[in-house]
Amino acid sequence: MYYNFQKDLNEQHLKGLEPISIAKLYVQARLDNKNDVVYALYTNKSGYVQWSKEEDKKIPSSDRGTKEQILKTFANIDKGKFVQSSDFEGYIEYQSIEEAKSKSGFKMIKNDDGIWSVSFQPIQ
Repeated sequence: MYYNFQKDLNEQHLKGLEPISIAKLYVQARLDNKNDVVYALYTNKSGYVQWSKEEDKKIPSSDRGTKEQILKTFANIDKGKFVQSSDFEGYIEYQSIEEAKSKSGFKMIKNDDGIWSVSFQPIQ
């Protein structure tokens, strides 16, 4: 599924996936340095898009984090619990290894076609 999605970036491949599965795809795309896939996983819901794909391409790789930082930030996200806070918003609550005593939140937005996607700047 990840392979098919990264080939054509068609979000229909994501239809029916749980938010945690989408988050895991996002983390994998970040680890793989597939910035086009990362951007395609962001929400396209009107009012929630924070920057364009063209602007995204200008972000230097030094600002995207190292593999070690990404692994540390998103460790345990697969063991998280999805909390839906509205019809189209929610977050994955998980125990970060960076903040041993506190939980992290990974914000998700449901697009108009009913597919969960990653909020821009998802970490809360």
